[in-house]
Amino acid sequence: MKPFGPARMGSLGLVLTLIAMAACGETGIPGPSSTSPSSGTPSSSAPSPTPSVEWKKCGDIECAEIRVPLDYDDPSAGEATLPLSLLRAANNESRIGVLLVNPGGPGAPGTSLAQNAAYYFSRDLLDSFDIVGWDPRGTGSSSTAVDCIDDYSEYFTQPFTAESARKFIAECTAKSGDYLDVVDTVSSARDIERIRIALGEDTVSYFGFSYGGLLGATWASLYPSTVRAAVLDAPPSPTATRVERLSAQAEGFERQLDRFLATYSLASQVDDLLTASPQPLTPHMVRAAIVSALYDEESWMVLSDALEAISAGDTQPLMDMYNGYYYQDQGYEDYRNVFEASVAIACLDDVNRQQVLDFADVAPRLGSFFSPDHLCTQWPVPPAAQVELAAATKAPIVVIGATGDPATPLNGAMDMKSTLGNAVMITVKANRHTTYLANECVTKIVDKYLVEGTTPEDSRC
Repeated sequence: MKPFGPARMGSLGLVLTLIAMAACGETGIPGPSSTSPSSGTPSSSAPSPTPSVEWKKCGDIECAEIRVPLDYDDPSAGEATLPLSLLRAANNESRIGVLLVNPGGPGAPGTSLAQNAAYYFSRDLLDSFDIVGWDPRGTGSSSTAVDCIDDYSEYFTQPFTAESARKFIAECTAKSGDYLDVVDTVSSARDIERIRIALGEDTVSYFGFSYGGLLGATWASLYPSTVRAAVLDAPPSPTATRVERLSAQAEGFERQLDRFLATYSLASQVDDLLTASPQPLTPHMVRAAIVSALYDEESWMVLSDALEAISAGDTQPLMDMYNGYYYQDQGYEDYRNVFEASVAIACLDDVNRQQVLDFADVAPRLGSFFSPDHLCTQWPVPPAAQVELAAATKAPIVVIGATGDPATPLNGAMDMKSTLGNAVMITVKANRHTTYLANECVTKIVDKYLVEGTTPEDSRC
């Protein structure tokens, strides 16, 4: 089962595709110090002392830690620490302020976005903003990082069963039980406010990819007057249940696989592999490898080449793709606990806890990869309180969705725009998950919004 987020942009060496720009209208964004902190913050008051950060040199960037309440509803519970990373604006004279960035997941650490900012953001943004990333609670090197298992082969070579789910949960409880009830999205959104205060900024801008869009929307709903601008690229639906998100994702990847098979005429070979796979692969591992290549049309050739290698008796390319899907490949050591953190966050946020049984009706080939799922129904802590999303921000929030996004289908982004109210939509004709910087039209509109303070009208790219 794949959580509804990880935006692993570039893990397969994707070549970014540039196309023409669409028109946009104009409304104003407040300057970085034009509003005071929100008076509509959550009822539980922020504890003392005021958070602060002390930056130190960490290679080409700067790094620090911030202390945040472990439990915002219980000040006596102590504190958690979150790592921060900072890439200062390249042009100090044109510096606008801080751009907080989050890669999604849920469960992905965010400090790498500042470390690799040149890959994720345009030169205009790098010139104009201090790029600040952080490892959200439950992830990466945060003190509350959820880490359950070391041997992925025991759990992910075959579909999850009720028994394997119980064993997985028992390991999570044994290793990370002290934190499983405090890694929810609302608490993480409150951490963003602590980061803003520690940075000494009256307002900040925000850029969230995938689940990072849902996190950003939650923060903007809690602290609207601290939001200078916000971009949500490929967010999931904020109103869907976890089962509905997984079902939409299963259907989205199935449609993407259909497009791939129509392009490369490999249906019979894929069907054979999904029935019986050469060792050491299993059909479930093949499904993971296939899904890993369907996030972006630019990586379809990688999948085609891997399937060709299988025909020649070489299983390694598909094995590498399987390992890459779960961040078990070299170079992604800091992401090794993404799946565990993702499950912990998603289950804590899931107020419905419905059983996921079968998606074969919407995904005949890939449905068994996303179901059954017995994790959240057996999760050992009750759901966390959620907040109603509404963007009472001065500037509209920009939401981006792609027509062929398999991970967070377009309807989810449209639902996000509708739910927020004060938002505009950029609809992109593309078969990929997240489109900023991969699409020239999107990049120009977003950069104009963030840098010049020009809010677009609903646009198509």
